[in-house]
Amino acid sequence: MRWVHERFSVLARLPQPVVAAVQGYCLGFGFELALMADVRIAADDAVFALPEAGLGVAVDAGGDLRIAREAGAGWAKLLALTGRRIDAATAERLGLVQLVVPGAGLDAEARALTAEMAANAPLAVQGIKRSIDAYADAALPAALDRVAMTAALTLTSEDAAEGYGAKAARRPPHFRGA
Repeated sequence: MRWVHERFSVLARLPQPVVAAVQGYCLGFGFELALMADVRIAADDAVFALPEAGLGVAVDAGGDLRIAREAGAGWAKLLALTGRRIDAATAERLGLVQLVVPGAGLDAEARALTAEMAANAPLAVQGIKRSIDAYADAALPAALDRVAMTAALTLTSEDAAEGYGAKAARRPPHFRGA
């Protein structure tokens, strides 16, 4: 899992700002990937969730940690522990997305935003991004180590097999904590 985290963090460590444009369902790892972006724009039809606990596995790419950073620990726990889905307006209110636009305008808005950022001085933009990330992510490496261990344990558990089997059979899972 640590190897996976290192590969995924490349996106977050890029020197240039990364903008995620989200439309439709953004669940599980897709949501975690979007949370790695510097700025997130969502179409008004976007839906976000971390359903992993209902499958018997831990959130494995740090999405719950990033939600805690952006929206607070309470919201991170509510979303990760229940798998609840939230709409784009709620995600914006929580600070998980910065802009919500009509679906038809998503691509144009994302391109306009990236052009606006790209028009600024590259050294200043990179420095601002690095400074904010250093502050916001100060505890992230140690927390991601814990996430990797938890993910490795849950992915190989009987609960994970039960969760995925129940989902495939379209029945409620019967977890035993094993």
